[in-house]
Amino acid sequence: MAHAISSNRRSSFDSLAGSSITSPTSPPYSPIDSISVFDSSSALVLLPSQDDEDSFEFSSDEEHDEHDSQLEIAKLAIPPLPAATVFLYLLAPYLRLGVILVPNGITSLKFGLVNLFVAAALSVFSRNLWFLLARYLRKSTAEDIFFEVIAKGISRAKRRRRERIRLLLFCVTGSLRILMTSMYLRASVDSVYPLLLEVLPVQTRLIATLALGLLISVVSFSKSLAAKQVICTTWLSIILYTAWLAAALYNHMTGTAMSSPILVQHGVLWNGTTSIAFAFATSLTVPLSVSLAGRPSTLSNKTDRGTYFQTLSILSTITATLLILPSILTASSPSVPEALSDTRNIILHVLGSSPLLLSIPAVLVSTPPLPVPLAARRVCKLDLSKTALILVVVSLSLAPPSMATSLNDLTLLLALGGTYFLPAWAHITIHYFRRPISIVIPHSVPNTPQTIHSPSPPHSPDALLQRKERLLQRRRLGRRVLWDVGVWLLLLPISVFGMVWAGGRLVGKW
Repeated sequence: MAHAISSNRRSSFDSLAGSSITSPTSPPYSPIDSISVFDSSSALVLLPSQDDEDSFEFSSDEEHDEHDSQLEIAKLAIPPLPAATVFLYLLAPYLRLGVILVPNGITSLKFGLVNLFVAAALSVFSRNLWFLLARYLRKSTAEDIFFEVIAKGISRAKRRRRERIRLLLFCVTGSLRILMTSMYLRASVDSVYPLLLEVLPVQTRLIATLALGLLISVVSFSKSLAAKQVICTTWLSIILYTAWLAAALYNHMTGTAMSSPILVQHGVLWNGTTSIAFAFATSLTVPLSVSLAGRPSTLSNKTDRGTYFQTLSILSTITATLLILPSILTASSPSVPEALSDTRNIILHVLGSSPLLLSIPAVLVSTPPLPVPLAARRVCKLDLSKTALILVVVSLSLAPPSMATSLNDLTLLLALGGTYFLPAWAHITIHYFRRPISIVIPHSVPNTPQTIHSPSPPHSPDALLQRKERLLQRRRLGRRVLWDVGVWLLLLPISVFGMVWAGGRLVGKW
């Protein structure tokens, strides 16, 4: 029996250039020119689906339709970005808090190197899973993918329940980004606060937090990641991280290395292994892949978009691994610490906090806006949603130590779960418990009068479509086997083991 596919989803059936096969709502064509979708004599049967949800559509390297480029751009969560900017946003999440904490938690060089390469490989694998799921489901955000996984079985008549699920997904995503930015701000203050105590005799944590919060708010009011201020700030964060790495290596070689007091309120889940795993935690993979693929189609970039994004993803991970590797190589042999007032250590503290502080705007800009009444938006010209978001981040960064420890652990759990476990769960659910999005060739064709008296010639469109479909399904099967092996034998077991370990740590079992 042929499986039905949604009219707003395309399969390899649509990839035949020049074929005049249309949706059931289109005017019928002559049987000589094409195959009618309701023709029971066709061996490839396309049935209309009842699930007609709107979804984002973008072309892949195998499937191309002509769309209005302005309509595609309007559906993007992130505006179209050049390849260099997409590479920037793929690389920047790797060079934040996790990598700066690595020197404080690594005790064994061999163990640290194994953790580094395993985390890097899992990060590339999970990014590719996100990309393939987005292309398969025609979704532009991870929230839309989860909504497809969770709410697929809920009928459209139960609209309130579906809207509640969608709202819950956006709340979880927004909460993670708010917690992450507040942790970055808290860690930046922890790094420079000892320096301020040497200069000012008063308690200046509140003043330092408010000052740094005001500094990042200038850039955080940008509308999207395509804003020049956000792009320049993100590039500057990578440059300052490279400067911090160079200063740390110089101090280590001269025997005056000193660990920076970043993230004083460590939770029970933070150690060398989890710091490396958190360093390779990623976000925005789906909207970034769509923003690269969402550029107006041309003959030169229309066939290799998927490969292009995957290449950028691999290059960003390799670059991050090379930039993290020196910290692990020097962490296992610490040098004798020197006084805090030493000029080189002061520079190390400032450079350690700068990449974290400058990475906050990019995370805040991509955070879903908080709901603001329409009347308030009309009265005040200021972006009240973004202002409230910044106030929440600053307030959480001022949390007392006991609460800050719990927030740091919660942030770690959400970030690692969203990077390593959720894509594996979505892959298994969609490919093992959902109907495949493709046209299935029946084993036999019903013997109707039309098929008896009008047999298809050897080179008919139906025969060509069957051959095309078999070739594409064979190639996809090989790819699916590879990804299934990775999900079931690598990504999922490690994720489950990590959750069991985290649960035991939280309840104090080990």
